[in-house]
Amino acid sequence: MCIRDSSLADAVNQMEDQQVDYKDKTFDSLTPPLLTEEQKSSWDKNGYLVLPGFFDESRIDQINNLIDEIWANRKFDDNPLVIDAYLKPRGKRMYMRDVPDDARLQPYKLNDLFLESSLVQEIVLDLCLSQLLRELLEGSPLVCNSLTFEYGSQQPCHFDTFFMPPPVENKLVASWIALEDVNSDNGPLIYYPGSHKIPPYIFEDGTLVRTDKERPLCEKYIYDEIEKRNLKRIEFHAKKGDVLIWHAQLFHGGVAIKNDKLTRKSFVTHYFRKEDFSDNDTISLGHGRYYLKRDHQPVPD
Repeated sequence: MCIRDSSLADAVNQMEDQQVDYKDKTFDSLTPPLLTEEQKSSWDKNGYLVLPGFFDESRIDQINNLIDEIWANRKFDDNPLVIDAYLKPRGKRMYMRDVPDDARLQPYKLNDLFLESSLVQEIVLDLCLSQLLRELLEGSPLVCNSLTFEYGSQQPCHFDTFFMPPPVENKLVASWIALEDVNSDNGPLIYYPGSHKIPPYIFEDGTLVRTDKERPLCEKYIYDEIEKRNLKRIEFHAKKGDVLIWHAQLFHGGVAIKNDKLTRKSFVTHYFRKEDFSDNDTISLGHGRYYLKRDHQPVPD
């Protein structure tokens, strides 16, 4: 835990002492597969998996309580956390220590909490979840990014590779954890099953990283492919504790919030493979679980 405010650190440490006891369970490359044949087939066909009720309410409440504590105790000088506040209409990147109180009442995303909290690390790299990710990635899961939301993102549909293409093609997956129930009124996540099979759009520079210049051409290509393949949009109406895992190339986003008084708390994590990075670039949590050693997102002057 790197957060240095004493009251926040004490509160977080108390919660972290309550984490699940794994009772000597270990998961590694020799562990029998946890994915069923039906799940493997669904992943190949649709590009996502739903894990209903994967986390019990007490573990989800740990994250929600942690978020409350972070907001309440954020104003210390060396707080490193970075937030994208006021996401509508444009958003403003700031240090958490500088963000006004009212920013919590509007859509925002808190970046990379995994870099500061061992509680978060142990949830997003939960042993059973990590084994499932290991089977999907064909390698050890390495957390590279996390996003904390209390409202629907309302983000236009996109591929994660627009922003973080993996070193090896398709060796990126994301997990989305429902921190409360989700319905059509509080801005649910949406995705297009089967969209991961659309050949990626290659931008002028030869990469998958989206540019503003080519965005219209890219979007036309994608939606033409969706229509040609007769792919249908799904809204994910999750229950607290559900987990959604999606493929690097699953086209997904968030719909508009119908009732702006409603929250839609969720936690998103992106994973590369440890095998695609050097030891100097990663930190091990044991049992074949890792996170990327890196700085927080830069904040404009």
